[in-house]
Amino acid sequence: MSSLLEIRGLVVSFGRSFSVGPMTLVTDHGAIHLVGPNGGGKTSLLRAIGGELRPAEGSVRVSGHDVQTSVEGRRQLAFVPSGPELPEFLTVREAYQFAASLRGSPKWDGTPYCQAMDLEPSLLLGHASAGQRRKAELICALAADPAVILLDETFAHLDEQSAHQLSEWVDEWSVTRVVVLTHHGIPPIHVNEVFSVTAGKPVVRQSGFM
Repeated sequence: MSSLLEIRGLVVSFGRSFSVGPMTLVTDHGAIHLVGPNGGGKTSLLRAIGGELRPAEGSVRVSGHDVQTSVEGRRQLAFVPSGPELPEFLTVREAYQFAASLRGSPKWDGTPYCQAMDLEPSLLLGHASAGQRRKAELICALAADPAVILLDETFAHLDEQSAHQLSEWVDEWSVTRVVVLTHHGIPPIHVNEVFSVTAGKPVVRQSGFM
């Protein structure tokens, strides 16, 4: 039986100028923290895990589905970028409804998440602050309840209350899902595994499940 997330020998490279990996991880649940210097390759690895970047070597599977070739595999994971990427002409509600439709659950309702994050669903993203945009990106990633959640700069731009709420959610999700995250310093959550990421070097597992 396949594990929820299988990363095997994953290497990301851009010509001869940049390379990171390989990285190997096989797990069914938990919070995975990627640590390392700026420019070390953490974001590149997250985008490769999410299927946005084609790896130079290795593979990523979600529930047995290759994220590079399988729509089903891509539907089961979500990526929250470090900066805003959602179109500014959408409202928060339109954005998460669109994300939910892409994942095959057009009736998914993000209202409870908006309420928990004190975010108005009718807010136009072009009029949103950096913190509000961050909350919207997060809620869109949660659309249709993906099994694997990738968080880049997890708590960036969030106010104290929203950061606390996200911490509680991550702790809950990691029991039955996989959360892979980056965060400078020690994150305010229980982390199950830590991997050190440095450009030009293999990804090193610093600690295992606790």
